[in-house]
Amino acid sequence: MNHLYDIQMTWFQHAKHAWKMSFKLLLLSLTALVHGLLPFTFLSTTSDGIKKLHEEL
Repeated sequence: MNHLYDIQMTWFQHAKHAWKMSFKLLLLSLTALVHGLLPFTFLSTTSDGIKKLHEEL
Protein backbone atom coordinates (compact mmCIF):
# COMPACT_ATOMS: atom_id res chain seq x y z
CA MET A 1 0.00 0.00 0.00
CA ASN A 2 1.40 3.39 -1.00
CA HIS A 3 0.25 6.25 1.21
CA LEU A 4 1.09 8.96 -1.31
CA TYR A 5 -0.81 7.12 -4.04
CA ASP A 6 -3.81 6.64 -1.73
CA ILE A 7 -4.06 10.34 -0.92
CA GLN A 8 -3.15 11.38 -4.48
CA MET A 9 -0.29 13.68 -3.51
CA THR A 10 3.28 14.02 -4.62
CA TRP A 11 6.04 13.73 -2.05
CA PHE A 12 6.50 17.51 -2.06
CA GLN A 13 2.76 18.21 -1.68
CA HIS A 14 2.56 15.74 1.19
CA ALA A 15 5.63 17.20 2.93
CA LYS A 16 4.30 20.74 2.58
CA HIS A 17 0.89 19.74 3.96
CA ALA A 18 2.39 17.77 6.86
CA TRP A 19 4.76 20.58 7.86
CA LYS A 20 1.98 23.17 7.62
CA MET A 21 -0.26 21.04 9.85
CA SER A 22 2.62 20.41 12.26
CA PHE A 23 3.31 24.14 12.59
CA LYS A 24 -0.36 24.91 13.27
CA LEU A 25 -0.50 22.18 15.92
CA LEU A 26 2.66 23.53 17.52
CA LEU A 27 1.15 27.01 17.77
CA LEU A 28 -2.08 25.60 19.19
CA SER A 29 -0.07 23.64 21.75
CA LEU A 30 1.71 26.80 22.82
CA THR A 31 -1.56 28.70 23.19
CA ALA A 32 -2.92 25.83 25.33
CA LEU A 33 0.21 25.94 27.48
CA VAL A 34 -0.11 29.69 28.03
CA HIS A 35 -3.85 29.32 28.73
CA GLY A 36 -3.07 26.68 31.34
CA LEU A 37 -0.80 29.13 33.17
CA LEU A 38 -2.87 32.25 32.52
CA PRO A 39 -6.53 31.15 32.22
CA PHE A 40 -7.70 34.61 31.17
CA THR A 41 -5.71 34.40 27.91
CA PHE A 42 -6.57 32.49 24.73
CA LEU A 43 -10.01 31.57 26.05
CA SER A 44 -11.12 29.65 22.96
CA THR A 45 -8.12 29.88 20.63
CA THR A 46 -7.01 26.28 20.99
CA SER A 47 -10.45 24.68 20.72
CA ASP A 48 -11.42 26.92 17.78
CA GLY A 49 -8.15 26.10 16.05
CA ILE A 50 -8.65 22.37 16.51
CA LYS A 51 -12.17 22.61 15.09
CA LYS A 52 -10.82 24.49 12.07
CA LEU A 53 -8.09 21.87 11.51
CA HIS A 54 -10.70 19.13 11.75
CA GLU A 55 -12.72 20.82 9.00
CA GLU A 56 -9.61 21.07 6.82
CA LEU A 57 -8.95 17.34 7.18
